[in-house]
Amino acid sequence: MSPPSCIRPCLREIPHAGPPSATVTAEPLPAPPFPEGVRGIEAVGPVAAGAGVPANGTRPAASGPFVPLALDDRPVFRALELACPLEGSDAAFTNLYIWQNYYRFTWARLGEALCLMAAPERGEPFCLPPLGYRASLAAWDMMAEHMRCLSLPPVFSRVPERDALLVKAARPDWEIEPDRDNDDYVYDANKLRTLSGRSMHQKKNHYNHFVQNYRAEYLPITRDLFPELRSLEDKWLTLKAEKEGAGAATHLAMEREAIHALLESFETLGQKGLAIVINGRIEAFTAGEMLTPDTLLVHVEKGNPEIRGIYVALCSHFVREVFPEAAYVNREQDLGLPGLRRSKESLKPHHFVRKYRVIPRLA
Repeated sequence: MSPPSCIRPCLREIPHAGPPSATVTAEPLPAPPFPEGVRGIEAVGPVAAGAGVPANGTRPAASGPFVPLALDDRPVFRALELACPLEGSDAAFTNLYIWQNYYRFTWARLGEALCLMAAPERGEPFCLPPLGYRASLAAWDMMAEHMRCLSLPPVFSRVPERDALLVKAARPDWEIEPDRDNDDYVYDANKLRTLSGRSMHQKKNHYNHFVQNYRAEYLPITRDLFPELRSLEDKWLTLKAEKEGAGAATHLAMEREAIHALLESFETLGQKGLAIVINGRIEAFTAGEMLTPDTLLVHVEKGNPEIRGIYVALCSHFVREVFPEAAYVNREQDLGLPGLRRSKESLKPHHFVRKYRVIPRLA
């Protein structure tokens, strides 16, 4: 099978320092139709990193070119995503928004490029790769300089491989290094629907056990289900914390906030979901959206771990019934968590969206 169309040629041609034969090219897509009134920036000035956004998603007044990410920024980001489909999951607006309380993203527009910086509560600040058809080398240089103005070491994280190699060709002194923990797992959607083939034999057995032993009802997620979904999520996180110990507490608390943010703005964020009901009680649920015209992005998937086969049933029915148009399914990264890595590998990914860290060297 050919790779999905989400592999995007969205960087402009970047001239290489070497001979013409070494030029790295990428044919641009049409310029995205940004909404009227979106501010651009012409210069970089140091601004406070990590400014927060109130729970209602409305941006407070901000000085300087970078502003905190807010829910009402979605039309700007979605316009860009439609014009220049994303390759990885990290810069999808839904992910940016639901994890905002932890990563504290700020953003600015440089011409037709969107530039994002994260100042997480724990860990080093970093930039995401500039987004958009006109995300030229100038945007990368601007972001590196912005971090230096903040007295921070410049670093770009979660950079898709194509972008990393383009930038490396233009800036040979910049370092790039693999970021395996943030590689996205991408699956053949038809295999998830049918669970066919030798590689899926074990998953098919789990699925068969589930359908033979449980009378399940599959319901689309609507707002009246939200209280029970939150209750299931809290129960799942409690069990997970007990199993994994104090070391996982911070990550699980962040995950709870992110899922609650997703549910709170479910319709606005364009989500679709599916819940499994057994004996009148929700035992599993999932939600996602189309990242590109052929790739589904799954944001959340939770279930009762004591029910064998419930996760594979949830995954298969979600792709089969809610997103029949999807050719591929991006189930995001494993964050270096051993249990999550084993789970994602067991579904036999079709391919990975490889990610890199890019470390600029400024004069």
